[in-house]
Formats: sequence, structure tokens, C-alpha cells
Amino acid sequence: MTVEINTEINSNNTTDADLVELAGLHVYLEPKYESSIEVNGKTFKVMNDNFNKEKSGMDAMTVQNVASGEYHVVYMGTNAHGKYGMADLITDIQLLTEATPQQLKDADRYLADMEKEFGEITSVGGNSLGGALANYVGVQNSHVRSVTLNPAMLPAGAVEAGKEYHNITNYISEYDVLNLSQRAIGMGDQVPGVQHTIYNGIPSKDGFGFNHTGYIRDENGKHVPYVTIGTEGEPGYGVINVDAHSHVVSSIWTGHPLYGGRSERIDLNVDTIRMLSDAIDTSVLERLDLAQTYIGHSVDIIAHESDSYNDRLNTIREVYQGSLESIVEDGLFTGIRFANGVFKQILQGLHLLLNTIETACSSLNSALASPPMVLMDFIIKKTIDVDAIFAELRNHLYNLEETVDEFILAVEDTLLNKIEDVFKAGQEKFHDAVVGELESHFQYVQQNYQHMTTQVDEFGTQVDQVAVAFEKIDKSVASAISHHSGVTDVDTIQSSTDFEMEDSPYLLNYMKLKSLHLDKSMEEFKLGTASVLIPIALNLISKVALIETSGKVAVGLVNGVKNVHLYGSPGGLALSLFTDYDDKVKEKVDLALKPLEEMNETVEGVRRGLQKFITHYPFIVDNLRPYIDSALFNNSGYYNIHIYNSAATSILKDMQLLFDDIVYQLSDHEADAITVLHDVSSSVKTNMGILKEQIERAATW
Repeated sequence: MTVEINTEINSNNTTDADLVELAGLHVYLEPKYESSIEVNGKTFKVMNDNFNKEKSGMDAMTVQNVASGEYHVVYMGTNAHGKYGMADLITDIQLLTEATPQQLKDADRYLADMEKEFGEITSVGGNSLGGALANYVGVQNSHVRSVTLNPAMLPAGAVEAGKEYHNITNYISEYDVLNLSQRAIGMGDQVPGVQHTIYNGIPSKDGFGFNHTGYIRDENGKHVPYVTIGTEGEPGYGVINVDAHSHVVSSIWTGHPLYGGRSERIDLNVDTIRMLSDAIDTSVLERLDLAQTYIGHSVDIIAHESDSYNDRLNTIREVYQGSLESIVEDGLFTGIRFANGVFKQILQGLHLLLNTIETACSSLNSALASPPMVLMDFIIKKTIDVDAIFAELRNHLYNLEETVDEFILAVEDTLLNKIEDVFKAGQEKFHDAVVGELESHFQYVQQNYQHMTTQVDEFGTQVDQVAVAFEKIDKSVASAISHHSGVTDVDTIQSSTDFEMEDSPYLLNYMKLKSLHLDKSMEEFKLGTASVLIPIALNLISKVALIETSGKVAVGLVNGVKNVHLYGSPGGLALSLFTDYDDKVKEKVDLALKPLEEMNETVEGVRRGLQKFITHYPFIVDNLRPYIDSALFNNSGYYNIHIYNSAATSILKDMQLLFDDIVYQLSDHEADAITVLHDVSSSVKTNMGILKEQIERAATW
């Protein structure tokens, strides 16, 4: 016995969307016998509950659609916390083998038991492991329709290769990891029947669980139809509806799913045209409004980033300056931009040391030039050319100061200008390139979205007016035939507005925009700043080296006069005076050498610090990358834009599928009014595609 698809319009019948909700949500809540479940405006009564009773771990329930009388068996997926949770986990593993696990056999037996009790079961359903149970039942019983959400695969021995199972329909969530994995390992064909992609869930690790089950349940098991995005009180805070059944797109006339080819032709009459009008006014516009809300949250995030430009810029400046200042352990670059910075203080200290050294050398020269008279014939006078030595040292120090000032100006330019250029990355259109491009793109998106929703609203009005006109004409013609009167004129129907969507020239690199900008700006910043700062630093080292050389020469000269030698045969008095004089010279030498050596050590430290700067500067810039990344656009905000636009894109994909059917149902009719509606619906579909592509740019990495 095979399934017959009922194409008659009956809103009471159980739809695939209803079965998806029962399988992904309600069966996991383990409803009690004779309790009622509300699903999409329909009431289902639990006729049998079979939870935690089977040692194999098979859990299921049988429900009846109260309005239509249909019976459905819904199998539960893996319930690790149930009484036989370990059996579920074992079955999950056994599905990878050839043999049929006991739990699948128990599922088939349960169906047979329920059919003995209630008669023919219309359909079975399940999610995950429950989907595998339902599909096994569908394979074994061709008269039963199986509708699953993200089913696990069946064992290889349970599926006949190459066979088409027309009674089995699987809805696969776009981001379901289980089915993505099954396909990746080449076992996707072990999910029997047709597979339709639905666009629920979010592209995030946070959605791992509900992307698979299709629904969110809180810690108390209560259904939560949305996932929260962002932080309360901050721009972009909101929710995204994730219920799977909302993305099972069905005919607005029959409730049959709109997948896998053309739907059945509908007899267009006043009632069916009104059904179209009602659907446009409610579900279609409501879904489009929801997508527009997601886009609005994205715009709020972008606006906040734009407003915080100065804060983001100053953050990078502070981090860069802090990194620069800490590059040398002794703080050489601390406060480098300011007059009281360490480098400037060191230079001032060197000037003071030179003054001290010069004074000490002058005092030493005086001592050397004025020995006791009795010693004049017995020693050779030595002096130091103080003026020459210190003129050279001061000249080198002044030159160093000038180069330090040049370096400080280069650092200042980096902080004030080159860091600001990071946000431009070589383009001149936006001072804040990533934010600016997103802002500009979403101006097009918002304008086009307004055009589209207005067009859809106008289309709904036209459909309603056509229905009214058809009914009025029908009654008028009937009256004219009966009473031999004239046909009444119909009311004016709203004319169609020509809505032209504008193409956005922005976000052509999708959400890679930021990473591409980051790579480019980092390279330009590193090369641009290094090409200025490194040569100046090398020049500083050469200037410091000159001071070091002169300082060492000075040490040698001072040490050279330390020892005074006697010549000839001085008397006792002369020897005594010489000893005093020699001690005095040595004391003067020591007084000159101490600050001179301090100066040389200081200069050597400066040179080593500058060498460290040159060596480590590239690493300073590399370490800025995460800070610049976040400053270009807050990482969480940027990701949330991606999430929101993914959700908006999903809704537009659903609406395109719906309008495919609307356009088809309105096509090839003789009535001019229907032909016009067809043309308008076709235009809506085209514009929807343009808008979807623009929104999808912000949803794609």
C-alpha cells in the first residue's frame, strides 16, 4: 500500500511542519497519557505514552489530531538522561554498523501495536535517533509516511541501495552537524527517502544543540522559541527565532510542503484568492517584518561602532604607545612623546654629567699644572685638553638630541596619523573603512527592503481587491441574469507601483571585508612606520656610538695622567711633597673618572635599548593585530551582524520558495486580472532575490 497525497484544501490536516514540531520539541517533554499538545493552532491528544519502558531505550508516543482524526507515532531521539539512556548511546554507535539494533526493531513493533489499537497510523516522525527509528519504520511499512528532522542514518543493512522511498521525507537543517558529518564520511545515502534543506538555526557553536533538535529547551525543559543575541542594554541586543517548523515552507492553500518540484494546481476562485490575500497580510508580512528586525539590529550595531570611532582610535594609540614604552626594560621610551620622558631626562642627565666631568677635569688640570716648586725639576707636567674633549662630546650630545627630537616627532606622527590610517587602509572614501562600508551597504539594504515590503503589502491589497471584484462581478452577473438588469461596475483596484531595487556597490568581499582590511592595514602600518622609525633609530645608534667612542677616549686620557713619575735624585723633602702631590692627582683623577664612567655606562645602556627597539619593533606591530582587529569593528558585534543577517537570509530563502509557488499558481490564466497579479508576484520574487543577495553578503564570510 502506498501513500496518496491529498491535494484538497483542509487546514485541519496534520502538516509536515506539525510533525517536525512534535518530533523536535514535544516528544522530548514526555507528555502524559491523555494530555493535550497545541501545535500551530491544532490540538493533538496523547493516546499512548511509551517513555522509559523499553530496555532497548526506544521511547515514543502516539498522538491523535483531534480535528482531523489522524494518528501519528512520534519517536524520541537520544535521551542520555533517561532510564535507559545508555542504551540510546549504544544504539547511536550501532547505527554505524551493518546489523539492525534492537531499538529499531522495537520501534517497528510499537507501530504494529498502535495500529492494532487505533487502526492505520497516518505517519511517523522523529528527530536524530528518533528520526532513524521513524525512517526504519517507513522502510519496513510503505503505507506509513515518515517525516523526520535531522535524522541519524540507518545501518547499512537496513536500507536497500538505490531504492527510492517515496514515503519518507527528511528535513535537514542547514547547520546540523550530524547530517553534515554523515555526508562528509560518505554515509548520507543511509538516510532513506528525500532530503530537503530547511534554513533554521544559526551558524554558531552556540547553536550546536538546537541546530540539531530544531528547538531550544531551558534547564527546566520549557520551550524557548528564540536564541538571545548580544548583551542586554547594548546595541544589537535581540533574539532570533529558531523553531524548525517555522522554516518548513508549505503551500498557503494546501499546507503541503513546497519542495521537490511543482505543487498541485489550485482552482483559483474567490475563496482561494482570499486565502492568498490573508496569507500575504499575516504570515508573509510577519516573516518579512521579522527579517527586517534582524537587519535593524545590525544597523544599530554598525551605528554604535561609528559613534565609538574616537574611542576605538584612542585605544589603538594607547596600546601602541604602551607597547613602545615597554619595549626596553629600563624604560628608555617611557613618556617618549613628552619633555619629561625618560629619554629626554637621560639626555639632560648626560649634560649634567658632562658639566661635572668637565669641572673635575679642569680641577685635575689645575693640579697637574701646579706641582710644588721643589718638584719642578724632577717631574714632567701633563695636562688634559679639556676644551677639545668636551667640545666634541657636547657636539655629539647635541646631535643626539636633535635626532631624538626627530624620533619623537616620528612617534608622534605614528600615533596621530599613521594609526588613523589603519582605519583607512589606503582608501580615501571612508575615514573608518570597515564601518563606513557596512553603513553604506545597509543604506541600500534598508531602502530596498522598504521597497520590497511596500510592494508585498501593495500586492496583498491588490489580491484582496481582485477577490472582492470577482465576488461582486459574480453576484452582479447572477443578478443580471435573474432580473434582466445591468452588470454593476467594480471598485477601482490599486495600480501597481514600479519598484526598482538599487544595486549596492559595497560589501562585494562579503564579511571577509574586515579580515582583508586588517591584513592590508597591518602590512601598510608595519612597513610605513618601520621605514621611518628604524632608520632614525639606526642614526641614533650611530650618534650614541660617537659619544661612546669619545667617552672611552676621555677615560684613556684621564687615566694617562694618573701616574706622576719622578726623575733625577730629589731630596727627602721633595720625596715627601711628591707623595702628597701624587695622592692629590690620583684623587682628582678618580673624581673625574667616576662621572665619566657613569656617562659611558648610561650611553651604552641607551645604545642597547635602541638595538632592542630595532630588533623587537616588528613584534610590537604584530602584537597589535588583535587590538586593531577589534578596533576596526568590535569582534562580537561584527559576528552578531553575521548571525542576524544569516537569519534574515533564511527567511528570504523561505519567502522565495513560497513565491515560487504563488507565481506558479497565478500563471497561465485567461483572466487579465490574474495575469496582472502573476506579473506583480513575479516582480516581488525578483526583487526578493536581489534583496536576499545583498543581505547574504553580510551573512557570508
